[in-house]
Amino acid sequence: MTATTYAPASESLRAAELRAPAPGSFPVAPASWYFFCTERELKRGPVARRMLGRDLVGFRTATGRVAVMDARCAHLGANLGRGRVVGETLQCPFHHWRFGRDGRCEDIPAQAEIPGFARQESFPAELRHGAMFFFWGPEKLFPLPFFAGESPENFCATPPFSFVAHGSWFLMVAQGFDTQHFETVHERKLQGPPVVDCPAPQARRTRYVAEVVGPSVRDRVLRLLAGATVAVTITNWGGSLFLVEAKFPRAHSRFLVIYEPAEGHQTRCHVMTFARRGWPALGLPLRRWLTRGHLLAEAELIRDIRYQPTRLISADVEMVRCLHWLATLPQGSDRPLSEAAEKPDSTFQPAGAPHLRCS
Repeated sequence: MTATTYAPASESLRAAELRAPAPGSFPVAPASWYFFCTERELKRGPVARRMLGRDLVGFRTATGRVAVMDARCAHLGANLGRGRVVGETLQCPFHHWRFGRDGRCEDIPAQAEIPGFARQESFPAELRHGAMFFFWGPEKLFPLPFFAGESPENFCATPPFSFVAHGSWFLMVAQGFDTQHFETVHERKLQGPPVVDCPAPQARRTRYVAEVVGPSVRDRVLRLLAGATVAVTITNWGGSLFLVEAKFPRAHSRFLVIYEPAEGHQTRCHVMTFARRGWPALGLPLRRWLTRGHLLAEAELIRDIRYQPTRLISADVEMVRCLHWLATLPQGSDRPLSEAAEKPDSTFQPAGAPHLRCS
């Protein structure tokens, strides 16, 4: 697909181009890929997480296949994260109903007939580089992405690190397309205007070249080991997942960031750094240290930012365009928590039971 390139902002920018979306225009959590847990956690059994407004459970079957589904059992709402894996199914801790990877109940010990409501909402899931990712929706709208032109098998990754950023997810994502922020927060002197395009319907990308001018220990180490200039490519997929590449004269850095919308205008951030297989053993820990320090410093500097769409200026034009793109993204699963348990199938009648009516 041909990329759509946006021209840089002009001095006579029309007011309409700065009309940012209203705060309620954005999906609560876009249909995209999210980090769930590490592969090591799955070895201990089912993993329960409260995220995206839901109780979810992830597990690995006896044959090594992975799954993520609604954690509240469709029967009486027991948390499946306290259950156990039995063959290719997850067994509820309460009445031992067993659910397959697709969320369908496959066995009820107390009876042979399985009611129609006995099904958990399930989500596509994949293992990569020691972590499990899942797509927030019944079907994945795009494959789990990786760096353009590269194969995941040719890279190794650090265990993910996580932190909480105090700002709404869409505002955190828009920082990746904020020209001013590159210079003020990241202390990078741009060598020209960034080029922004859409390499795929679900992706938005910005590229720029800059000089590393910050006085921090991290930037001094960067200039010494990698060089003083950097060509950066930042690609966002589906609103949640960022792939970041930084090409220095003597190094090529890559890392992934996944933004997870959280309550209270906060965003959980999960980060993995990568190195091509065969690099010296010190390479990955050093990259992780540099990336972690870089992102945590940024999160602290922009702590508690607030979305004020009527206060944007001409210099914010690329950020506004990104916000409009984010507002068009499809919402992920929005079924209320435990809907299946709260609304049982009224057509189901246990064998031999009369149809009872209350008046």
